[in-house]
Amino acid sequence: MNYSWRPVELLNGIRAFALAPEGSARESGPANSAAGAEHTALESPGLVTTRRGGVSKGPFESLNVSFRVGDDPASVKENRALIAGSLGLDQGACARPEQVHGNLVLRADGPGDRARADGLVSASGDVWLSVHVADCVPVFVFSPDLRRTGLAHAGRKGTAAGVTTNLLNMFKSAFRCDVSQLIVALGPSVGPCCYELDSHTASHLRRECVAQRRGRFFFDLWKANGLQALEAGVREENVVMPPACTSCKADLFFSHRAHKGTTGRQMAITRSGGLRLKGASVRENGRRD
Repeated sequence: MNYSWRPVELLNGIRAFALAPEGSARESGPANSAAGAEHTALESPGLVTTRRGGVSKGPFESLNVSFRVGDDPASVKENRALIAGSLGLDQGACARPEQVHGNLVLRADGPGDRARADGLVSASGDVWLSVHVADCVPVFVFSPDLRRTGLAHAGRKGTAAGVTTNLLNMFKSAFRCDVSQLIVALGPSVGPCCYELDSHTASHLRRECVAQRRGRFFFDLWKANGLQALEAGVREENVVMPPACTSCKADLFFSHRAHKGTTGRQMAITRSGGLRLKGASVRENGRRD
């Protein structure tokens, strides 16, 4: 089964990108009155929020989920509640890695933060996994039956340290699965079009993932993490690439680069058994903003 990213609007107005099987069926019922959209009960292995649909103000407008960026804590709490409520999730059941730009991946059988980790795997439907991103790649992995899932935060340092490789290795050792059957999906993140680095930093990265254009160096986070998945044994057709560059689409996403470091964070979410996006509005015909 092939998956792709779909731009969706949840019932409370939150805009997100959700993973869905290509050609998945929609609920029967009256068509949505908004042009270019249909209502659906989408079964999704995971999703990534955008910056739209929350209550934060200023550079954090409007769906920032991080307490660490200078936003009003009350707004962050309300944004997190809106997201969890729209998906029918218990906020107290979330498991999240600390995100230190490393490569440590742990198993999460219960909720709570995991110190020093950048990735988690789980086969428990009693917890849901999340990472917070604003240009870094949220890396999803899941089994075809959705019973086992994982999520990692992959920035430049974590990618160079092999966090996606470690995510898949942990998945294999924890669940004794065939890696070739797994699906890996890279969520919205900064693309090779916008991720510029200095020559010294670029020289320490995987050569085939660095491009030089007019004397400037650009790193391809997407290719680097995709290659790690392929080299771990994931089939090429089971690697889903990002739907958008967060820096190019800074009106739709928080982007650390585009917003010069003063910005919010998106939330990436997955859960064993998948997420049910009941009543979501799926935007078709390339309507992604």
